[in-house]
Amino acid sequence: MVDRYYDNPVIRILNRCTDLVVLNLLFLLCCIPVVTIGAATTAMASVTLRSVRYGDGYVVQNFFRAFRENFRQSTRLWLLILLFGGMLVLDFLFWNGEKPSVVTSTMKMVTVALGLLGYMVFVWLVPLMAKTTGTLREQIGNAIKMAVGYFFPYTVVCMGLPMLAAYLAYINGPMLMLMMVMGFATVSYICSFFIYRVFANHMEEESLGSEDVLYPLRKKSNEENEKNGR
Repeated sequence: MVDRYYDNPVIRILNRCTDLVVLNLLFLLCCIPVVTIGAATTAMASVTLRSVRYGDGYVVQNFFRAFRENFRQSTRLWLLILLFGGMLVLDFLFWNGEKPSVVTSTMKMVTVALGLLGYMVFVWLVPLMAKTTGTLREQIGNAIKMAVGYFFPYTVVCMGLPMLAAYLAYINGPMLMLMMVMGFATVSYICSFFIYRVFANHMEEESLGSEDVLYPLRKKSNEENEKNGR
């Protein structure tokens, strides 16, 4: 009876929405000190990646465990992002205040391009830190490789979805309220599906059966290996 209750698709959707609301609240609370935004973002990614892989709950427990484990490295990354982003903003404001010319337009375009490149690496760097271990330099190198190697559709989607959500929240009041209730966690959850599809090509994990997010990729890989073996 209990198993039938939890197998109900409506109940599963409600449980998932509840998990996302709780995760979103934890993320926002841990972002209040500002300096902890990096650790909070990594912890949120850790929970959503685990949810995609195993479908379990334990949101609070998993969030704070990931927050503690990744705090030092994530905080270092966040401080670097603040420094890099601050320099780009100041550079853009400087050139924007100059007399319009080909040079100023070019420099503003270069600044925007650098910002997009940094963002492109960031969307992979956070889940890599949440899922794998290594030095910050190694993680950045791997993030660059994945951002370029899996540019379409994975990098494009993981960059575009947060930007779209931010834009809709900016122009629409109800959307802003939705973002504050569960939006950040929902965006992270959706992106985790795309990210884990890439991670499946680089990680050895035991299959969980036909419902496993990695199952189609593992099955295809095994079929190709069997075909080549013949």
